[in-house]
Amino acid sequence: MTLRHLLYGTAALAMALTTASGAFAAHPELNPNVTEIQPGDTVKASRLPADIYLRIQNDPDDLIWDRLPMYRTTLLAAPPVHESVQLRFDEGATRGKHLYFQVARSSERFYIRLHWKDDSENRATTVDDFRDGVAVQYALGDVDTSYMMGSGPDAPVNIWYWRADHEQRIENLAAGGYGSTTRLPEQSVAGASDYIQEAVPENSEWHVVMSRPLEAEGEHQVSFERDQVPMAFALWEGSDHERDGDKRVTHTWILLDTGANDTES
Repeated sequence: MTLRHLLYGTAALAMALTTASGAFAAHPELNPNVTEIQPGDTVKASRLPADIYLRIQNDPDDLIWDRLPMYRTTLLAAPPVHESVQLRFDEGATRGKHLYFQVARSSERFYIRLHWKDDSENRATTVDDFRDGVAVQYALGDVDTSYMMGSGPDAPVNIWYWRADHEQRIENLAAGGYGSTTRLPEQSVAGASDYIQEAVPENSEWHVVMSRPLEAEGEHQVSFERDQVPMAFALWEGSDHERDGDKRVTHTWILLDTGANDTES
């Protein structure tokens, strides 16, 4: 049985959600330099040459990103796990959202850069306002792990979580099912972000970079020495009142080819 057969059910669910909500991805521009990623597709981590360095370790706007392949995937509303989450959904939150990403590794670190359109910069959470955020989730096992926070303590996930009120900090988390998200003792993931304000608000963007040493330290940390790692994304847009389980997600795994066995340049 092929990977696409294994993921058919979750891909069908995503399509059903799109049809049921009348969802559509915002900003449907076509860019020939961007590769569209569908459920079950594989993306390969680019290898940074030994003599190439970012200006600073996690610079989200370094020129090196212009040289690396860019991917785009569509995030859809997460399935509500409780009626209270369903009540939060409004018309804006049911739309699909494009997330652009790039993946790279040097001889010492793994990097992921994310960016997305956002016409408002939401940094704080108050009674009526909510912050922007993004997360990358890695299965510690195979694709049979649930993309919704893991499949229990025996099939957990490692989550890297950025939130706009902690703009230069990434939380390193683990989860093994709903309600089990835990902050790991080893906070080894670093990052940085930048909000690019444009004259036309709809063209404004968040840029976020997350990185970690290739060698994992401690339990529940993704290994980049595996050939392939299931990977998924989550996005919170504060202007749509998204928070907690009210978010947009990839509705199945994207497969990360880590390049662990490639010959270094």
